Amino acid sequence: MRTPLVLLGTAAFALQAAAAVPEKVTFEDHVLPILQNACNNCHNPDKKKAGLDLTTYGGALLGSDGGKVVLPGDAAASLLLKCVKGTEEPVMPPKGDRLNANDIAILERWIATRALESLNSKGAPVANNVAAAAVSLTRPSGPPPMPGKLPTGPVVDTPHSNALIALAASPWSPLMAVGGQKQVLLYHADTLELLGVLPFPEGLPTILRFSRNGELLLAGGGVGAKSGKVALWKITNGERIATLGNEVDQVLAADLSPDQTTVILGGPNRLLKFFSTTDGKLIRTIKKHTDWVTALAYSADGAYVASADRAGGITVWESATGAEALTLPGHKTAVNALAFLPGLLVSAGQDGTVVLWDIAEGKERKKWAAHVGGCEFVDFTADGRIVTCGRDKVAKVWDQTGKALLTTQPLTEIALRAVLSGDTVMAGDWNGKVQAFLLADGGKPFGEVRVAPAAK
Repeated sequence: MRTPLVLLGTAAFALQAAAAVPEKVTFEDHVLPILQNACNNCHNPDKKKAGLDLTTYGGALLGSDGGKVVLPGDAAASLLLKCVKGTEEPVMPPKGDRLNANDIAILERWIATRALESLNSKGAPVANNVAAAAVSLTRPSGPPPMPGKLPTGPVVDTPHSNALIALAASPWSPLMAVGGQKQVLLYHADTLELLGVLPFPEGLPTILRFSRNGELLLAGGGVGAKSGKVALWKITNGERIATLGNEVDQVLAADLSPDQTTVILGGPNRLLKFFSTTDGKLIRTIKKHTDWVTALAYSADGAYVASADRAGGITVWESATGAEALTLPGHKTAVNALAFLPGLLVSAGQDGTVVLWDIAEGKERKKWAAHVGGCEFVDFTADGRIVTCGRDKVAKVWDQTGKALLTTQPLTEIALRAVLSGDTVMAGDWNGKVQAFLLADGGKPFGEVRVAPAAK
């Protein structure tokens, strides 16, 4: 089939534009000349239309009366780029010729590569775009957040699945998140349909958490003994709105505060680190644990945060001050997971037990043997049920008295993660096989999902 000349011309123009973009774009050498030609007649120190001055590097990063227009590291979400592309109002420039493809490509490269000021600069800190949320202990009003039209192709197409070490269920939506190599997969909990793939180029996700209102998803992970990060996405549109931390090892545990202003993370360095989601800055570091930090969780009201380690220690902290509130000596070996409900904390240990704690009294309310050989994971549902899994290859659902409501049929290997969404249990094992079970069906699997989506 012959390609129309107009398409060939368009493709050639795009290639020329790409070729004309320098590998290292700076404000001084490349961006300022574009702005001076197209934007600075209105956005200068004298006129400063909409409170925006684009004549200096600092002014460009400061933004307008409506907020930041440049988000270093996130070109797609930057208002400046949206306006010059004409995808969002106000279209810029409002009069005269629009920016050509090469100029737009230069602006896009500049923002994506952390908005360098000059060839010798290190670039601006990656900008975050996280809005604070009201703290509520009840179901939010309105329809539950679900993904819109998101990409479903693989970021990495792997012939073999990795062990399933990151799994989460939305508290209000029939939605589950599954961690794969350099990606997070979103599945419908009832139909098992793949709804979207979120890139996590930092490495392997080791922890996934939905926000308390179900609107955001947190992923922590990285590359063992090399690097670690935490990322936040909006569920509805897949927009990555924050990147936090700069660890020298994988992030093993992390959680987002209910008001969405703070992320806490931990890992092999034995430290607890609190980061602001607004600007990504480190707020506080706590050194207490004597072994790897393996689990973290914020209380439902955000007043406390609990941390646990590989030596069996559990500590509850006042989240506002970092002051130690409680020490809970409930496990003899590693604590693998923590989860909160209002007033209650549940922990899962390598000793095979699950412990339910009364936070107000600082006492153990209930303890029971859950999995022979070790309990690998525990989670609360919004209605107060508890789901666990372990080295005996099964997942279980419990009430708060320790009564088993369901035991699944055995998985193919050690069950590493299990969550409950509505009446669907999703459990994944060491072989990377992720199976779905219905509570009403006595623990029989009704389907499975992939840790890596099939290439199209």
